[in-house]
Amino acid sequence: MKDIIVNWVKEDEELLEPYEWDEDDDLEIISRLKGYLVDQDTLHDFIYGCINLYEKKYFNRIFIVGDGKYSVVVEINSNGKLSYRSLTMMKQRNLINDYLKKQPLTKFNYHMYDEGLLKEYGLTRNERIKKQYVEHMIDKIYVEDYDRFLKICSQLEINDEKSIGKYLHLKKKLEIGYSFIHELLYNQLVKK
Repeated sequence: MKDIIVNWVKEDEELLEPYEWDEDDDLEIISRLKGYLVDQDTLHDFIYGCINLYEKKYFNRIFIVGDGKYSVVVEINSNGKLSYRSLTMMKQRNLINDYLKKQPLTKFNYHMYDEGLLKEYGLTRNERIKKQYVEHMIDKIYVEDYDRFLKICSQLEINDEKSIGKYLHLKKKLEIGYSFIHELLYNQLVKK
């Protein structure tokens, strides 16, 4: 494959669709890439997993993995760890998928040591970033500033008797979508 445009994200970050790309992102044009046809489970692991490959021939390489319907570009570091990944432009995806369908199935020897959260579609990039920040800060405040956590719960009328009940109730309110609660908490948490 030639002249593939990528937008690198770290192995533990959400992949960005091309319509979410921004001029400040880590964009790169890669002149030549090899592509490997894999099964759906392996593709899932390359998209959502933190993985280490065992075969040294893939170390220090950038390549495409896909199942003929969907694909991802990955960068493997000198230790075999998947360090960066990217989706491709829509027009390039069709070419990549057609190419991959003609390749033999490749079995990678790897270990997945962690799995990221599935991407929540329907949110803007900005909403996802704010939501992740709020969720991270709630976890931190619960451990490091419990009085502040209790004030937030009181403000949101979360009145469970036990501490863990309050925490779980708040996490449940923040779990799906992006609402005025996310925006309210984001603005409060950023100010302090």
